[in-house]
Amino acid sequence: MTTTLSNTAKVTRQNLIDSFWLLYCKKSIEKITVKEICDIAGYNRSTFYVYFKDAYEIPAEIEEQTITVEDFKSIVIKNLFHGNLFRDHRKKAILKSILEFFEKNKTYLPVLLGENGDPHFRQKVLKKLTPTVLSMYKKLTPQELLEVSYLMEYQSAAILSTIAKWYANDKDLPTDQFLELLLAVTTNGVQCELSKYRR
Repeated sequence: MTTTLSNTAKVTRQNLIDSFWLLYCKKSIEKITVKEICDIAGYNRSTFYVYFKDAYEIPAEIEEQTITVEDFKSIVIKNLFHGNLFRDHRKKAILKSILEFFEKNKTYLPVLLGENGDPHFRQKVLKKLTPTVLSMYKKLTPQELLEVSYLMEYQSAAILSTIAKWYANDKDLPTDQFLELLLAVTTNGVQCELSKYRR
């Protein structure tokens, strides 16, 4: 919404968002009704429609507020533009920043990337991240740009899905151990890491 809301209206709107989120953490959006949201929030349906046109508008707004271009620029510029990207300590710094970003948004991100979340959410994340990453590569041919986009698709799918699973499992590996695992896979590849477990 572009209009300025009173404090009371802001509270009402946030209560509706929070009530939606309680439901969204348990089931997919197709199964959530405006009536359920209003019952939890303690408002009638007409109040809901003052702030939102339908239930689908709420996660779209949450996604927009959770993932900002500025967030990605701070991660990428802080870590990618300083030092050698291919050194382990630089990769580890990037992965640590991504984990910190998840922790900062732990209310929303693991659910948005989870089984009840928007299946297109990762694509939205990637769309915001891509221009910042591509700005690092000044003289790529159209073919090379295409190849880089596929590499980013692969890497983002792996990292975001793995972190979301870690959160879904209540972070069952200690953070440092999980970070080292991510670093090992990013550096050596999955097959190399899996080979360590063959008996």
